[in-house]
Amino acid sequence: MYMLRKVLGIVCACILAAGLTVGCGATGKSSESADTGGAQENAAVISEAAETQKDTVQSEKSGDSSSEEASSQENNSVMSRKAEGQTIVVWGWDLPEFNKKIEDYVKEASGVTVNGQTMAREDEVSKLTVAAATGNGLPDGFKLGNEDIPRLVAQNAIRDITDLVEPYKDCLPQVAWDMVTYEGKIWGIPANSPAGGMFYRYDVLEKYGINPEELTTWDKWLEAGKKVVEESNGEVMWFNAPKNKVGVPLDMTIFQQYGAQILNSDHKVAINSQNYKDALSLLQEIRDAKISAPIDDWSAPWYQSMKDGTVACYGNGTWFVQTLIQQAPDTLGKWYFTPFPAVEEGGDRYPNFGSTACFISSQTKNVDAAFEWCKAWTLDEKGSLEIGLKELGVSVVSNAALENEYVNQPHEFFAKDQAYWKLATQAFSNSTYVPPFFADSSEADSIWQRYYEQWWLGKMDADTALSSAEEEIKTKLKLE
Repeated sequence: MYMLRKVLGIVCACILAAGLTVGCGATGKSSESADTGGAQENAAVISEAAETQKDTVQSEKSGDSSSEEASSQENNSVMSRKAEGQTIVVWGWDLPEFNKKIEDYVKEASGVTVNGQTMAREDEVSKLTVAAATGNGLPDGFKLGNEDIPRLVAQNAIRDITDLVEPYKDCLPQVAWDMVTYEGKIWGIPANSPAGGMFYRYDVLEKYGINPEELTTWDKWLEAGKKVVEESNGEVMWFNAPKNKVGVPLDMTIFQQYGAQILNSDHKVAINSQNYKDALSLLQEIRDAKISAPIDDWSAPWYQSMKDGTVACYGNGTWFVQTLIQQAPDTLGKWYFTPFPAVEEGGDRYPNFGSTACFISSQTKNVDAAFEWCKAWTLDEKGSLEIGLKELGVSVVSNAALENEYVNQPHEFFAKDQAYWKLATQAFSNSTYVPPFFADSSEADSIWQRYYEQWWLGKMDADTALSSAEEEIKTKLKLE
């Protein structure tokens, strides 16, 4: 799966009491689970304007377990000192300065020393594969995508953590756990948001008499784009797209909305379907409308378009706000966020782009210490909210987040007093779809991308592209 560069945190306040079910949230009550997902983090993008939280955790080591639990309740924290004094090694692709804030907090709150090692994703995958095959050399914990789980399980590289996370199940929407569940077991904890939406230049839309709240379907979205491009004489384009395809956030959203799958939940090749043909038909309408600027993501022209308003709409993950803050700091109050348009009025608007997850390796002897690291990123209130959201700009996904004052306050980069973090949280909690994933899903997707590109460039019709991809996937992967 194509990995989107994104950062996000998951906020959950869980109160642990002996003999009782763990509850999540500032009130101490369990929140009801809400249904709702290429998740590579944009670790370099950190908001300089983010508010820094200076509170310290007062949990102290005590021989009396009841006093430790009382301290945990008082501080609304799920961190414990069960593994105090242990040192663990963790791997990931985030920059060291990004990781350090959480690693320091793990030391403060649990007494566990975290030695983080940063490497490219490809290098991490290679090292994990070798270490798993030889039976030694795995770190205590690491981050990879949730779509990597089938391969990691097949390699015996990760630990089943179903029992470990059971007390914290109410902290996250059920869809979060569904994303890291494989063969009936939970293997990781989501560490960033799989959600996304449309980021509009509100001032540009206002100039052309367009209300972003009314762009609830792709038909309406297309008409608005044509209006902007026509009335601006092409000086403002509706969205950006690489020359060889529409771009992952838009096409992945549309494929999911149509239920178009390369491999279905029965692990059978399902690409040559009416679902895919219908999705490609809509994508062809978008292509033929000629309302996109031929600009690649992460390029200098892409950043410039955010600053000068020459592109009116960006479909992306909820992490994209940090790119705006970093790259277009003078655009305060000029943005507006909505869910993606639906195929039909009232249809699904909440895609799942996949998520980075925290894993505990199968070889570690420091399971409790590694779990403290996982909790700090995702389940602990201070780690995920005070540090993850406020300091690192990591989007929130927990059941308790919507009750938080910071999440519900207006964001300075958005017009009409939009509470962006609230909307970003809802974009996840309203999602229900989790794409099926298997050990060979990535290879199947790579095969399809070649034919998809040929179709997008007009070198192959939809029927030929789909049937050719189907045949090659079946042959190479030996699937039905």
